[in-house]
Amino acid sequence: MNTLHTRYRVSLLLVGSAAAAFAIGACNQTSKAFDNRVDTFEQDAAAEASTCPFQCSLDGRAVLRSCTGEVVETCSTELACGGGRCQEPCAAAAADKSSLGCEFYLQPPYFTKSFDQNCYASYVVNTSTVPVELSLEYQGEGIDLSKSVYRTNPGDATLVLHEGPLQPGESAILFVSDGSPDKISHGGERAAHCPEGIVPATFADGLPDGTGIGSSFHLTTSAPVSLAAIYPYGGARSYIPSATLLLPVATWGTNHVIVNAWERIMIQAYASAGGPAAQIVASEDDTDVTILPTQAIDDGPGVQGAGAKVPVTYRLGKGQVLQINQGAELSGSMVSSNKPTSIFGGQECMFIPSRRVACDTALQQLPAIEQWGSEYVAAGYRPRLGNEYEVMPYRIVAARDGTVLDYDPVVPAGAPLTMSAGEVVTFWGEVGSPFVVRTQDVDHPIYLAAYMSGAGGPKVGETDPLGSVDLRGNGDPEFVNVVPAGQYLNSYSFFADPTYDETSLVIVRAKAGGQFKDVWLECAGTLADFKPVGGRGDYEWTRVDLARNGGPGQAFDAGVCKNGLQRMRSEGPFTATLWGWAQWASYAYPGGMAQRKLVANPIVPVH
Repeated sequence: MNTLHTRYRVSLLLVGSAAAAFAIGACNQTSKAFDNRVDTFEQDAAAEASTCPFQCSLDGRAVLRSCTGEVVETCSTELACGGGRCQEPCAAAAADKSSLGCEFYLQPPYFTKSFDQNCYASYVVNTSTVPVELSLEYQGEGIDLSKSVYRTNPGDATLVLHEGPLQPGESAILFVSDGSPDKISHGGERAAHCPEGIVPATFADGLPDGTGIGSSFHLTTSAPVSLAAIYPYGGARSYIPSATLLLPVATWGTNHVIVNAWERIMIQAYASAGGPAAQIVASEDDTDVTILPTQAIDDGPGVQGAGAKVPVTYRLGKGQVLQINQGAELSGSMVSSNKPTSIFGGQECMFIPSRRVACDTALQQLPAIEQWGSEYVAAGYRPRLGNEYEVMPYRIVAARDGTVLDYDPVVPAGAPLTMSAGEVVTFWGEVGSPFVVRTQDVDHPIYLAAYMSGAGGPKVGETDPLGSVDLRGNGDPEFVNVVPAGQYLNSYSFFADPTYDETSLVIVRAKAGGQFKDVWLECAGTLADFKPVGGRGDYEWTRVDLARNGGPGQAFDAGVCKNGLQRMRSEGPFTATLWGWAQWASYAYPGGMAQRKLVANPIVPVH
C-alpha cells in the first residue's frame, strides 16, 4: 500500500455464452447532439444477416431462430454454441468474443525491483460442460502445475490441493509464481509471498526493473474458462494488491490507447523515478508495435526512447512484453500493431489522492479501441464506513476529437462535456450516486475507469477531494475497468477471494425489450432492491455483500452469500463488478464482459 496528476484535467469532486440480441430504444434526449442516437446490445451470434438469423441460447447449449426462439439444434455435450452454430468449445468461445476463452497471456504488475517479487495467482472457473485441463508455458517451455492448483470451500480461505482436470462448474486458484526463497527479501509491507506450504508453478522473474523487454506467462485450457489474476495474493497481509479480469487472445486487437492507472508517486517519503506503467504483450512472433506517445518515452534495457508525439516502433516476439515504467504518464498515447496485441495499464504503487497514504500497485488489461463503448453506467461499491457520500475517482479517456459527453441524472462535478483524442480527465463522484455517461455516437468511443481511494487520512495542513475523512485503514487504492453497456452479458461465473474481510458485488442491469429482466445470483436467488440510475429509465443497480467483517455476507431466502465461486444469470443484459477489501488492501475486477466490436468506423492507426 503506498500517490496522482496529467493533457489531463483533474477536478474535485462470467460468463456469457452467446447472448440473445438486446436493444435499448432511443433515450429521452437532453441535447440535440444526441437526438438520433440509438444504443444497441449487439447479437452475440454472428450469423449471416437475414430476417431471422440463428443465435445461441442463453446457456450456450442450443442454436435458436432469433425471431421465434425455436430450437434449431441442441449441441452435444462435447460441443458448445458460438457464432450461431454448434462447434468445438474453444472455437465457440472465440466466435462469441467475450472474456471466456482458452488462451491467455498474463504477467504481474511487478514493475520495480525495489519491491519483493511476490505471490502471483489466478482464479480459474470452468464455465464449460466438460472437464478442463490447464497448461502453462513460460518462454516456450511447459511448467508442471501438479502442485500449484488449489481449491477452497465457500467462505473459507483454507487451500486444498486440487488434482486432475477442473470439472464443469468448478473453480480453482492457480499459484503462478513467487519470489525465490533464495533471494534476500526487502521485507516490510511489500513482501507478500505465497502462503506457507504452497508450491508456485515457478519462481521465474521475467519482467525488467522499470522499462524494458520481458516475458509473459502463456496459459491455455482444453475448454473455455473465466480467468482473473491477482498480485500479490493473500488479503490484508498482501498490502499492495491489484486484480484484473484477463481477456483471451481471440479478443485482442491492433489499435489501442495506453491508460496508466495513475500519475507518479507524489509523497516525498516514497518518491521514485517511476510510477505510471504499461505492459504491451504480443502473442505472435514479429509483432511490430508503434506508439505515438503523449510524453517522451525514456530509454531502458533493449528499449530505445522517443520524443513526445514522435512515433516509435518496437518489435516483439511471441509472449514478449514491452514494459514502460517511468515518471511521465503515457495515458492517451495511441498504439497500433501489425498483429493482435493487448495492453495492460498499471502503476507501481499509486496513492489516491496523490498525497494521501497508502499506496497499492495496479494493473488492468485494457480492451482494444474497437471494443470501447459510447455509453457506460458508473456505480460505486458499498461505502467503507457506511457513508454513501464517500467519494471515488473516475477517469475518462477519449479516442476521437470532437467527443461530446452527456450525463444522467446530472453532470458530476468536474466531469468533461467535450474531449479530444487522447485526452484524459479525472473527476470524483460519490459511491452512492450512480450515473450514466454517453457520447454522441458509437464512433466517438470512450474508456472509463473507476477507483477506490487510499485508506489513510489527509496530510496535516493539506486538503484533497476526500476532505478531512480518514478511512481508518479500510481498503486502499484500486483501479478497475467499467464495462461499457454494449459489452454486458447475461451470465457470469467468477471467484471472490476468500482472504478479504469485505466483498461488495455491484450489479447494473439494462432494459431488454422495454423491460428489466430478473437477475439471479446463486447464493441469493432472484435479486430485489434494484434502484433506477438517472431519469431516463434505461438502467437499474443494486449491491450484494458477499462478505462483511471477515464473515459471511447477506442472508437471503435462498441462502447466505459468502466469498468463493459466484454464478449469475438473467434473460437480460447486466454487469457485475467485485470489490474486495481488508486492512490497507483492496482488489476489484468485473465478473466478465463481452468483447464485441462496438466502433463502426476504425480509428486511424499510428504510422
